Amino acid sequence: MLEVVSNVEIREQAQALHEKIREWRREIHRHPELGFTEIQTAGLVSKTLRDSGIEVETGVAKTGVVGTIRGGEGPTVALRADMDALPIEEQNGTDFDSARPGLMHACGHDAHTAMLLGAAILLKGLADQGRLPGTIRLLFQPSEEGQDARGKSGGMRMVEKGVLEGVSAVFGLHVDPMQKVGDIATRPGPMMASSDKFYLTLRGQAAHAARPHQGLDTIALAAHVIQAIHQIVSRRLNPVDEGVITIGTIKGGTKENIIADSVQMSGTIRSFTAENRKFLHTELRRACSIIEPLGGKFDLRVVWGYPPLVNNEEATALAMAATRALLGEEHTLITEKMMAAEDFAIMAGVVPGCFLRLGVHNPAWERIYPVHTPTFRIDEDALPVGAAALVAVSLAWLERAG
Repeated sequence: MLEVVSNVEIREQAQALHEKIREWRREIHRHPELGFTEIQTAGLVSKTLRDSGIEVETGVAKTGVVGTIRGGEGPTVALRADMDALPIEEQNGTDFDSARPGLMHACGHDAHTAMLLGAAILLKGLADQGRLPGTIRLLFQPSEEGQDARGKSGGMRMVEKGVLEGVSAVFGLHVDPMQKVGDIATRPGPMMASSDKFYLTLRGQAAHAARPHQGLDTIALAAHVIQAIHQIVSRRLNPVDEGVITIGTIKGGTKENIIADSVQMSGTIRSFTAENRKFLHTELRRACSIIEPLGGKFDLRVVWGYPPLVNNEEATALAMAATRALLGEEHTLITEKMMAAEDFAIMAGVVPGCFLRLGVHNPAWERIYPVHTPTFRIDEDALPVGAAALVAVSLAWLERAG
């Protein structure tokens, strides 16, 4: 029988790595890279893993890195972190601000990568001591924030490359600037929404603005379509379900005295179930068709994105029990569902998965610093907590099968 790893030991070892995890995080933060270009980040990851004696495969899904830690005869658990940054100009003024103009780690992927490196070091130590009851697969994923020319994100590409073959469960973690530093939150079932894009062109007929009867005013038609789209969720979707359709852009006309012959719109469609996702797509097309009896025409293109992120019930119950034991009941919370999307959903749709939210907000700060903004920041005291949580949930899953 393998020696049980105590929560005290996990916490103490993670805390001992705090400075190293912070160094990794800041180095990655200084050198942000967009999706599928994470060459320097992948280099840091692969070198760190190899230096620790961990098996490494590079170039997975172009710039991804996969590490393997072999322990006992138990199952294989995957731990995932994303590595890409965003096209945002940083405005924090720290000594580790982005050194690359127009690029910034504004969603915490630098922290995700650093925390998974910390967890990897701890888990490799347990394996070397003969105390790891299974195998850990470390997934350092490119391009969560965007897709390639074929519309596929890093998570999609990694799954296609077979990184989850033989895996019994996958766990991931994301920083949350809305939660207090050190808290962990998740929920069973649907947690994050699907995210699809739409591109719409309405067509009428140009005319002089003084003679509108000689044309077909597409801006007027657009007003009907906008109203119909905004009534889909409120009047077509079951009130007990959740969904969002947002029109993000609209462009029409070329001059104030010309009846516009076309209007372009784009937006996003979000929901928590496959059924509602399909329903909203259908209703969007019906809303656009409202202009056809008036003589208008439309072209609608919907681009399917990430599916809903649905946490496996068993994996989530186990993860929450593990974080309660690790951090205390008061630091393990049930998060609300959110309309944001995550391509961890791809992996959680292939094998049982659970996605955790790690609080990174310092209550002493005067305000919240949200993700995807130039002033996004984290309290780095959360870093060893995240690393410890990844260790605890992976061990809990492996021990479950023991």
